[in-house]
Amino acid sequence: MTESIKGSVVLITGASGAIAQALIAALMARGAAKIYAAARDISALAGSDQLVPIKMDVTSDEDVTKAAQVATDITLLINNAGINHNTGFLVAPDLAMAEAEIEANYLGPLRVTRAFAPILIANKGAVLNLLTILSRVNLPFMGSYCASKAAALSLTQGLRADLGSKGVRVAAALPGAVDTRMTAGLPIPKMSPPDAAKEILDGFEAGEEEIYVGEMARGLAQGLAHDPKAVERQLASPG
Repeated sequence: MTESIKGSVVLITGASGAIAQALIAALMARGAAKIYAAARDISALAGSDQLVPIKMDVTSDEDVTKAAQVATDITLLINNAGINHNTGFLVAPDLAMAEAEIEANYLGPLRVTRAFAPILIANKGAVLNLLTILSRVNLPFMGSYCASKAAALSLTQGLRADLGSKGVRVAAALPGAVDTRMTAGLPIPKMSPPDAAKEILDGFEAGEEEIYVGEMARGLAQGLAHDPKAVERQLASPG
């Protein structure tokens, strides 16, 4: 099962985002042999011998199937693509935002992992799902986002059982707030994307199955271990 980054062949989804760009730089620095950078729009991704842009919308069966026909040598799949509409359950005018979050944040990683599973099994590889500490507790003003990430955490646990017996490692990163477009309107302390990328890859190479990234994530995880209802009440009244 893949643990070391050095010499690995990586595919990362949502490759144009801030965390993905930081991960790509960190993966290169740690000696990844090749990185497939998958995104809906690859026009801003400069290719090289080491970095291969690949057009892929994780909500498209056709795109994902085509990508799996190209990237047949991967040893590490990083499911990073996702969206957050920062909307509460009862505030949204309809279900469209919640449906979009479920499609990208839960069904997307499921679709991509299913497509690449035969390759990862053959290569004794690994899957790393980029989640959030909010996959473990709901922050109501972005309620449907949290619900979609909770589904992705459950997906991670199920895939660990399905793929672990076939020699494929499945891990999850659960960061707190990171300074990206998703958190632009939140007046709270945030990690920089490079700091988050370092902690994610440090945890992955240390063999962790759930990687808590940043003091916020580790603090909430500790609180959830001791008094989960108190954490739920705290996030329900963030003011």
